[in-house]
Amino acid sequence: MSMDMEFPVPDFEGAARTRAMQYQGARRAVEQGRLAPDIGAAMTSPHAGDWLASQGFEVVTSLDDLKGPSSGSVEVPDRLADRELSGHADLGNPWQRLQLYRRLLLTGTAEQQGQLLNRRLLQQMWPQRIGPPALLRTWEDRFPELCHTPSP
Repeated sequence: MSMDMEFPVPDFEGAARTRAMQYQGARRAVEQGRLAPDIGAAMTSPHAGDWLASQGFEVVTSLDDLKGPSSGSVEVPDRLADRELSGHADLGNPWQRLQLYRRLLLTGTAEQQGQLLNRRLLQQMWPQRIGPPALLRTWEDRFPELCHTPSP
């Protein structure tokens, strides 16, 4: 490799402008009632990663809404599937269950969460910290019982 090769210079100012616009958009959505205040706060948290700050997430209104199966195979929604987790997830396989639950927390709709997340399994998995801290804090603020779930 040649030592005179030029590498791109990071655009830190541009990244800061983009982040500021994302924060402003989240705050405006909260003010207009299009985004829950706790989710807006998570998106604009200094600890939110770029993906969380730009994409947001949904949360069910009650843990009682989580009616997903506790065993067997579940169909993975197309928008959550990829090469690693495609078609179906075997809830008996710890890695597939973790991937499915992580994706449902990050990118699943509240409806998908209700259909596919199982309350007991989620509570058992919770101590594994299966998502970004800002997202997990939002769930824990809404559902304090998640914080007091013993490890499996």
